[in-house]
Amino acid sequence: MRWFFWFLLISVAWCEVTPHRPVRCLRDRKAQLMTFETAVTQFRHPQKGYTVDLVGAVHVGTRAYYQALNQQFKKYDCVLYELIADDSEGKPIPMPSSDGSSDNPLSMVQHGMSNMLGLDFQLDWVDYTPRNFVHADISPEEFQKSQTQRHESFTQLLLRSLQAGGETSPEAEKEMEQVNMMALLGKGPSNSDRVHMRRFMALMFNHPEQMVELLEGPGGGTILSVRNQKALKVLAREVKRGHKKIAIFYGAAHMLDMEKRLVRDFGVSYRGQTWIPAWDLRLQEK
Repeated sequence: MRWFFWFLLISVAWCEVTPHRPVRCLRDRKAQLMTFETAVTQFRHPQKGYTVDLVGAVHVGTRAYYQALNQQFKKYDCVLYELIADDSEGKPIPMPSSDGSSDNPLSMVQHGMSNMLGLDFQLDWVDYTPRNFVHADISPEEFQKSQTQRHESFTQLLLRSLQAGGETSPEAEKEMEQVNMMALLGKGPSNSDRVHMRRFMALMFNHPEQMVELLEGPGGGTILSVRNQKALKVLAREVKRGHKKIAIFYGAAHMLDMEKRLVRDFGVSYRGQTWIPAWDLRLQEK
């Protein structure tokens, strides 16, 4: 019987440290893809009574998705948000990506991707101006310093991405096989092409552990771990200021590590999850 007792202890401990899924692909009764959704994962401190919601995000989504997030944010005393920017001169606010006609390479890539997938970009529709929004990210200087200290580079990230390039599921590969590549490079994607590409990406994002491994590598890194640590330092400050309903609004890829640190360092308990649809994955019947 002793072995069974230890088995139970290990099982309970594993359940406590295994973070909850930050994203999911929702399917219908016939197992067909319907929507790609992000989670609002809720925690509460058992003694102090404050709550922390981890609001994961994808940076491209439907306009309705971002409007739903804007409504969600009204519920909180403060919303801690990600943005690599210097906050020494006040709260930095992300700038919308305009119409894609600027010389800004990031803006051009963003609008090119949104056109490919038939989606909108986060910075264009999330309202960062409310007073309850609190910057909770590192500065560009801190980002560069951390990468230098850890001997990180975007070349390493590219290499890891290329090495993992073939690790797609058969289901995801099947979706890309349905895309008309010749038309894609010519007149642009059809509505059907856009849905198949969204389905491919949703199936890839549906394995967040792989995304973390791709972005971080062994031992953690600047892109996720260092920035998560900064967000939780800001959380400690806001809890000390007496805020009772707090959200951490970061990319969904941050949330596996964020949850582990939150539970371990703050002693909060899991309360539940709600889901917000980000992408429509349904194919139109012919």
